[in-house]
Amino acid sequence: MSTTQTGLNDIVMSIFSFLGSPVVDLIYIFILAGILLVAGLRIPAIWSILTIVIGEILAFIVCQLVERNRPIGHLLSDTGYSFPSLHIFSIFTAIFILLLLVIPNITSSRSQLVGGWAIILVGLMSLLSRLYFSANYLSDTIASILFAYAWVILAASLYATLAKRLTKLSIFKNEEV
Repeated sequence: MSTTQTGLNDIVMSIFSFLGSPVVDLIYIFILAGILLVAGLRIPAIWSILTIVIGEILAFIVCQLVERNRPIGHLLSDTGYSFPSLHIFSIFTAIFILLLLVIPNITSSRSQLVGGWAIILVGLMSLLSRLYFSANYLSDTIASILFAYAWVILAASLYATLAKRLTKLSIFKNEEV
């Protein structure tokens, strides 16, 4: 992608790299959790926070265990290892959480379609930014999407267990599951 590097492309890709960074993705989910709390949905709020936080910790551990070096020509600010891409894992974990919790609750099917595609586009642009800056290999980014998908599916399958345990506590007794 070095032949497509221009000043404007650098700016656009920097924006999408920022939007896909793990810290910003945590902020997305904390905002979602805040909205869920206001709506009285405390268990889904807790689930979404646990899903992204534990997922990012697991992805970081895998990254430290694999120790795959970054591609030649990566930015000096990109420290750490390449596999899995923590940016891509985080943004797609957030995307899959939004696709599970938010998009199905939008009443307009057109808005569901546009919203779903918009958040997926942000994820794909974030993926392209990681390739553009030579921060990750393509295989690392694809594996990160698959890892995020598998993680969110596993977390969703554990939701009923979490909800059952939380509703046994007095503060969650009348909580909607």
